[in-house]
Amino acid sequence: MRLFSKFTLFATVCIYLVIFAGGLVRVTGAGLGCPDWPKCFGRWIPPTSIEQLPPEIDPAQFNITLAWIEYFNRLVGMIVGFLIAAIAVWSIVKFRKYKRIVWASIAAAVLVAFQGWHGSVVVASELDQSIVSVHYFLALLIAAVMIFIYSQAHNFEHGDNSPAHIPKDIRWWGIGLFLLAFLQIFLGTEIRAIVEELAVTFPLLTSKERLTSVGLVNHLHLALGLTLTAAILTFGLRVRKDLTIMPGLLKTGAAGAAVLVLMQILLGMTFIVWELVPLVQLFHLCIASIILGMTVLILSSTFDLKEK
Repeated sequence: MRLFSKFTLFATVCIYLVIFAGGLVRVTGAGLGCPDWPKCFGRWIPPTSIEQLPPEIDPAQFNITLAWIEYFNRLVGMIVGFLIAAIAVWSIVKFRKYKRIVWASIAAAVLVAFQGWHGSVVVASELDQSIVSVHYFLALLIAAVMIFIYSQAHNFEHGDNSPAHIPKDIRWWGIGLFLLAFLQIFLGTEIRAIVEELAVTFPLLTSKERLTSVGLVNHLHLALGLTLTAAILTFGLRVRKDLTIMPGLLKTGAAGAAVLVLMQILLGMTFIVWELVPLVQLFHLCIASIILGMTVLILSSTFDLKEK
């Protein structure tokens, strides 16, 4: 189980690398860097010069930097697909008695296959905002399932698979934190979509002016961010109250979420004080994704592996 656990953790880290790559694609405007799918300008490896373009491709569509950014996103996504497929087969062959691990692994494999197909829909839609958001949320769902698999395998490996001694309120805390983090990300994607629409409609506005023009959703996002921060820090204190009886991964999730949410608040404040710097937006997105993952880690640590 140790090797399986480490392999699952590696695959989960790779998923967040895909999320980072997807965010990089979005902030650089590389979503149509490869205008076709699954190939890129009709090639399995993107062209490095205009001379390598197929005759039917308009050279005006070609930007080598954007093409390779999008290609990197697709390449990492494909690698993750193979990793998750291997985990599904591995769990079925070796760990059939742990039904949660098996079914979660199968679900992850199905989701990543669907995500691969959905990538073609994103390209075909020419980056429709709602379809791009669905693509992102699918990635978050895959990451959540993989974190669940990892936590269950880790708990079994370390003999920490009987959390009956954990106070009952901890699971409710996990559910609440997960819902708050998910809602916060949802509002963030809404803000992003509105800001991009304003950029098209009012191109003379600065990024800070566009953010100010978002209105109610932006205020809700800020208020919920402060609420989530307070909730995570309060939960950290709650964990410390019974620190010796808490599973290791639950403590890791609580500590990680606390550090990340404070970083997130600082990054969010830069949007209010300064411009919407693309690099800061990228890290804001990635940290939000990892915070959600920490809440999944907290919640999944309360499940007893023996309860098949």
